[in-house]
Amino acid sequence: MSIRIGIDLMESENSPKAILKEVIHFAKSLNKDIEFIFFAKNDLKDELENSGKELDYPFEIIYSEHTIAMDEDPLLAIRRRKDSTIFKGLKYSKEDKIDAFISCGNTGALAAGATHLIKTFKNISRPALLALLPTKKNLLAILDVGASIAMSSDNLVQFALLGAAFQKAKGIEKPNVGLLNIGEEKQKGTFHHQKAYLELKKIENNFEFVGNIEGKEVFEGKIDVLVTDGFTGNVFLKTSEGLASFVLDKVEKNIIDKKAEILKVLRDLKKRLSHGEYPGAVLMGIKKLVIKCHGYSSIKGIISAIIGAIELVENNLIGSIKSYLD
Repeated sequence: MSIRIGIDLMESENSPKAILKEVIHFAKSLNKDIEFIFFAKNDLKDELENSGKELDYPFEIIYSEHTIAMDEDPLLAIRRRKDSTIFKGLKYSKEDKIDAFISCGNTGALAAGATHLIKTFKNISRPALLALLPTKKNLLAILDVGASIAMSSDNLVQFALLGAAFQKAKGIEKPNVGLLNIGEEKQKGTFHHQKAYLELKKIENNFEFVGNIEGKEVFEGKIDVLVTDGFTGNVFLKTSEGLASFVLDKVEKNIIDKKAEILKVLRDLKKRLSHGEYPGAVLMGIKKLVIKCHGYSSIKGIISAIIGAIELVENNLIGSIKSYLD
């Protein structure tokens, strides 16, 4: 049975034509039955159709009148722009016409649209974006990294459950979960953090709650899931990416010993820390698989999102989450 991947070609720093071309070239290298359905604006039809004729690979493009710009109000845009690439992609997902939907577009509109159209799982009040970060020992799932800046203790507890479900689907039997905070003591942080701490201690039968985690400890590899609100998580993620790039660039430019093996280690590390190596951010809590890429993601980053989507569909992530939450 084929896997059907939907890709929003709009609102990326890469041109729709370039994304289409590189995705199809990648598709030809796969030894799997993958169908691609692209979503683009009407005014690109001639350009994309002409480009498609040269690619010699079957695919479909669904056209829309609008896109949702990055600076548009998410809720208003979803209500007013039903003929947009994001809305149509989510609608295809809801109607089981695709198995995964990938977009570089407006994060708020993607989250709001998915919540409105596809709905969240029972007892999950809002979705969270889950991203993967490399640590000294493992790949860490961190959520929320920007689906919403609102926060309550209930949200944090739900994010812990979603993160644990994700890691269990990836093969970790009993994930270690930490709550990002300004100190290890249970009374640290806001009222919401303190309440979430107590609640997580009560329900840790499905995972191991290790308590509060300070920012300096995140990359030690002691936990599998890091729980935080969307504002803090987004700042933490982007700061980590920027700092890693800065440090490695400085080291590479100023290292005295330019031996090939040393440079290779540095470049391998830089590759490992690059956000383009990981499959975007998964919109967790939604009943279908939706992946958000950075607007500034390279085409390689979008390809990584496709690889991640295929793996998550094959591993039945959505079914695993449903079973875990039930």
